[in-house]
Amino acid sequence: MKIPSLPSGWPLPRRWSRVLALPLLLTMPGCGSDSKDNQGDPCTPDDQDGVIGTKETVLLSVSDTAFSVGGVGSGSTQRNITIQNLSPVTLTLTNVGAKPHSFVVDCIRSDLPAGCPQTSCFPEEANIAPVDPGESATAEFKCPAVEGAYPFTSDVPGDDALVGQFVLN
Repeated sequence: MKIPSLPSGWPLPRRWSRVLALPLLLTMPGCGSDSKDNQGDPCTPDDQDGVIGTKETVLLSVSDTAFSVGGVGSGSTQRNITIQNLSPVTLTLTNVGAKPHSFVVDCIRSDLPAGCPQTSCFPEEANIAPVDPGESATAEFKCPAVEGAYPFTSDVPGDDALVGQFVLN
């Protein structure tokens, strides 16, 4: 389509200015219909992979030396939990050690613009108080929207080596 030209200094008709501005608006960050779009709210993080999680069940065992994903008897040595952001989660922690251990998820930086929350945290109900040896405890919660690797630990004194990451994609 040929765009009509006007003599120098003549104003562009209003309808043409709208048509010419549309391609510019669609290429600006935060505009358009990309599935990673934050819906125009600068404090809503983009979803990097465009996938929102479904209900997840996580079995996690803890010994006196390590966390293991997969539950008791799974043989797993994997310390990290990986699921989609915004997933509703049922997490069961089973203590296979000889002393009490807990499960506490730390916050991470959100990397959102100034004026928005600068940290992203799991809800308080994701944390599990110390569990006695041979016992289990279950927490139900929804994961945060901000994707990243959230460190988790046991906050019982002497459990400094008990670490893992809750990775949200």
